[in-house]
Amino acid sequence: MQSQLPPELGLDPDSMMVLLGAAGIVFGLAFLIFLLSRLLVICKPNEIVVISGRKHQLADGSHVGYKVLHGGRGFRIPLLEQVNRMDMRLIPVQVEVHNAYSRGGIPLMVHAIANVKISSQPGLARNAIERSLNMTPRQIGAVAQQTLEGVLREVVAELTPEEVNEDRLKFAGTLIRHAKDDFDKLGIELDVLKVQSVSDEQKYLANLGRARIARMIRDAQNAENSANQAIAEAQATNRQRAETAQKQSEAQVLTKRNELRAELARLEAQ
Repeated sequence: MQSQLPPELGLDPDSMMVLLGAAGIVFGLAFLIFLLSRLLVICKPNEIVVISGRKHQLADGSHVGYKVLHGGRGFRIPLLEQVNRMDMRLIPVQVEVHNAYSRGGIPLMVHAIANVKISSQPGLARNAIERSLNMTPRQIGAVAQQTLEGVLREVVAELTPEEVNEDRLKFAGTLIRHAKDDFDKLGIELDVLKVQSVSDEQKYLANLGRARIARMIRDAQNAENSANQAIAEAQATNRQRAETAQKQSEAQVLTKRNELRAELARLEAQ
């Protein structure tokens, strides 16, 4: 006996089967998309994705319990693998050190700014994963700040106040070189480091600046006096040359006049 459809639907059994088939296809596609969204992991260019839960072999033959993605995509097994993301964007860090004793025993105050980020190099990225996974950028910045402050004190202890203050580019380069080993262990890259100010409570650097300014003023005054003296000597020499030339010209004119008189007298006599 065939099933009777309600007359108000206006559909025959074949049309009903087509609708049910279409609904099944839509449901199947939706389920497939949902399943892929649970399995597929997409990594953005500015992050690292860590898929942990299974062992993976590295290029050197060692094994780790996670897989690292930097860009691109990968797959994970639900319930067996877990996905964590690490932000690779720049983290600004303010570095301020007080009473950092320089060579010679002068305590200095140094203020610097730096930009750090999680390294994308495979070996360094593994260091960052093992030490900073699930840490916020603020926490990573705090670790980088403490590391930089310790390195800064070590570098300042090897330099004189003049060396720290006069060549800040060289000072910043020395800081970057000394901090590289510590940052490599943390898996962090020091992208930019700028020394903004160097000062001391004893006014040692300020007095050096005053003495330098006084020497510059003295040298400028000496240079001005030398230039004025050279100008005066040149003017005196030029005046002497002008007077000599004028006297020589007058003598030549007088000689020509005497010759003219003599010639006129000779003509009158003839």
